[in-house]
Amino acid sequence: MLQRLFLPCALLLLLLPGCSAKPASPTSPGYTDAVELKLKSRELADQMLATMPDDAIQGFVAMPTSFVDQNNTSRTSPLGRLMAESLFYEFNQRGFPTREYRLTGKISVQGGRDDLALASSQIVSTEGQKWAALLVGTYYTDKDATFVNARLVRASDGLVMRTGQLVLVNTPIVARMGKNDEPTAPPAPKNGSGVSVGSSGSGNRSYSNSSPFTGLYTPAAAISSGSMRIRQGR
Repeated sequence: MLQRLFLPCALLLLLLPGCSAKPASPTSPGYTDAVELKLKSRELADQMLATMPDDAIQGFVAMPTSFVDQNNTSRTSPLGRLMAESLFYEFNQRGFPTREYRLTGKISVQGGRDDLALASSQIVSTEGQKWAALLVGTYYTDKDATFVNARLVRASDGLVMRTGQLVLVNTPIVARMGKNDEPTAPPAPKNGSGVSVGSSGSGNRSYSNSSPFTGLYTPAAAISSGSMRIRQGR
């Protein structure tokens, strides 16, 4: 009797989605491709920080921002955001100071599930901050490869202090992550007081910016909700 019950149950388990799939392992192609992408971030950091002389970047603090589409610098992708997050780690591991500029100064608990300390709409001004070095980059996706270019830029005057570039094979993980984010709806028109019309009161705000460099320097998280104001000057 037990054998008759066991056989149908075993067959049913095999038919369930994912039951017959093998778990990912360090030898699986997908895992290997992911590790290769991490190594590429390491290579990029090596290119940018191994260049002499070192005294040219002494005293600076890096602020990595999401890499953007070379053909449209107001758009980014999961790949662009990952490059920035990876370079936070890689620069820090090499002893180059980095700054997390998205901190709100408080922890927001939402529904008892998420403890959030980073803000997607945080605006940070680097005007007059001679220590600030913006880490910016672009990517261009072709049929077989993705070309990545990065720059460490002095925020006070736009001087490029370090550069680096990569060529990524369009593996399945690179192809998936390299798809640009969907365009967001245009901001609501403002009334005479400068307040967005039709706001639901959720706290979203519209920001204006006169800098011609903002499209390249804007963090991905702020593209849909604001901008980072970078002003050229002394």
